[in-house]
Amino acid sequence: MIKKLALLLFFAAYTSCGVKQRPILIKVDHIKLITANPTKIILSANALFNNPNLIGGRVITNGVKVYVNDISFGKIEIEEFKVPANDNFTIPLKIEIKVKDIFNKDSSGFLNGLLSSVLNNSLNVKYKGEILFKAFGINHSYIINKTETVKIKI
Repeated sequence: MIKKLALLLFFAAYTSCGVKQRPILIKVDHIKLITANPTKIILSANALFNNPNLIGGRVITNGVKVYVNDISFGKIEIEEFKVPANDNFTIPLKIEIKVKDIFNKDSSGFLNGLLSSVLNNSLNVKYKGEILFKAFGINHSYIINKTETVKIKI
C-alpha cells in the first residue's frame, strides 16, 4: 500500500512539474550598432521569450549568424543562458567583429557595402540561425531570421 501511495505521489509530482509547452519566441528586436571604430564593430539584438512552464531550462544560441549588407560577420557565441520558470526573458545576441578579419575575408565586397552604407547612413543587419531550448531531455529549436536597417551616425 505504501509503495502504491509513493508511486502515485511520484507520478503526480512528475506530471505537474514538467515542460508542458515550449517557450514562446515573442520577437527579435532592438538590433543596433553599439560601437564602430577602426579596430572593431559591435552589434547587438534581443530575443524576447516567454516560458509558461513551472520549470526553467537552458538556451544555446551558437547557431545564430550575423550578416551586414549580405556579408557574413560570424556567429553569436555566448555561454548557455539560464531560462527562468514561468516568466518572460531576454537573450542578448551580441557579436564583436574585428575589422581586420572582415578585410581579410572579403575586402572588395565589404568596401562596396561600406561605401553604400556611408552614403545612405544605414546598415542592413540580419540575424539568422537557430536558438535551442533544453530542459530535462526535451529540446525545442527556434528559427531566427530577422533583418533590420540600422542607422549609423557619422
